Amino acid sequence: MLHLPLQTKSLRSSAAFTLVELLVTTVIIAILITLTISGQKMYRGLATRATCSANLRQLGTAVNMYVSDNHGYFPAYVQEGSNGDRTWFFGKESGSGSEGDRDLDRESGPLYPYIQEVGKIEVCPAFNYEAAVWKPKFKGASYGYGYNWMLGGRFGGAPMNVSQLKSGAQVILFGDCGQVNTFQAPASPSKPMLEEFYLINETDKTIHFRHNGTANMLFVDGHIEVFKPFEGSLDKRIKTEVIGRITKRGSTMYLK
Repeated sequence: MLHLPLQTKSLRSSAAFTLVELLVTTVIIAILITLTISGQKMYRGLATRATCSANLRQLGTAVNMYVSDNHGYFPAYVQEGSNGDRTWFFGKESGSGSEGDRDLDRESGPLYPYIQEVGKIEVCPAFNYEAAVWKPKFKGASYGYGYNWMLGGRFGGAPMNVSQLKSGAQVILFGDCGQVNTFQAPASPSKPMLEEFYLINETDKTIHFRHNGTANMLFVDGHIEVFKPFEGSLDKRIKTEVIGRITKRGSTMYLK
């Protein structure tokens, strides 16, 4: 019977992987993969936030030019036409057609002459238009940002003048917005869906915290602040989306 020298046995034992070593190696590889994926998500999130901020600033520039050309008045939030049509700050709808199938003439909105493009800076890259819960209001994506409706005169009222503002550094102009819809098909109480929404007001839960649980808000003076949800304000009907308010209900803070 052949007996290996003790030294050879030792070498063979040290060269082989033990079960513990294999498990440790597997865990390390799993951790590295997790860190890589997390890093990619973080950098992707930073990129979309930066693009969103750039979009908001360009929209702010468009509003500033509009205000300069209109004696200091902000663009109207919405104006009712004589034929059932409506002109929103982002475009004109004919009033015909069902939810999600209506036409929107973006070039007829008051800000278009100062933007001269469609489907770019009005759409936040962090808004997931491919999600199963998304419900369009018009044909395709239209506007991912909400407007401070007090500046725009609310529904059919007179827009505010910049002279009426105490401080442009304390009043929001645009921000990340969305709404949970349960009352217009294909949405229902048992099937809540996410839609773009166009206003920031003192009562509704319309702030969309789509940047890792935070939302970008552009102020009238051009600076951007990042907000987290106001405690207890979240609409929890869609678990995958974070929608709520940045102030308590009824507060006009940041609105005028």
